[in-house]
Amino acid sequence: MMNEILKKISKKILSGQEVSEILESPKEFPSDLIKKISIETAKQYWNSEIDFVQGDYIMTNLQSFWVTNEYFFKNFEFGKIATDCYEAFDAGEYLRPSDDLNIAPDEKYSKSLIEKLLRETKIIK
Repeated sequence: MMNEILKKISKKILSGQEVSEILESPKEFPSDLIKKISIETAKQYWNSEIDFVQGDYIMTNLQSFWVTNEYFFKNFEFGKIATDCYEAFDAGEYLRPSDDLNIAPDEKYSKSLIEKLLRETKIIK
């Protein structure tokens, strides 16, 4: 199930409704599932099983699912792990003015934040 969800939400930016349908239209915010998807996304990116773009799509789509559902957004936290993973991918989306143009921003910013997340969750040592 997990790999099927990841595959479906890693191809392109989806609407919150499309993600909801992939997650089987939950009536309550699926906090545990979002946490598991976030950890699995971080782990697969760290292990080069998915690339940066796929991980970024996954986390952007999850975050969109949360913020576009007014009830979820008002009543539930996205969660620390999901937020940390989302922010790690978000950080790798662009170069900063001081960056060398030959540096991939995901390698410089996202990798270290993903490593920190995986260490905090004891996925890696």
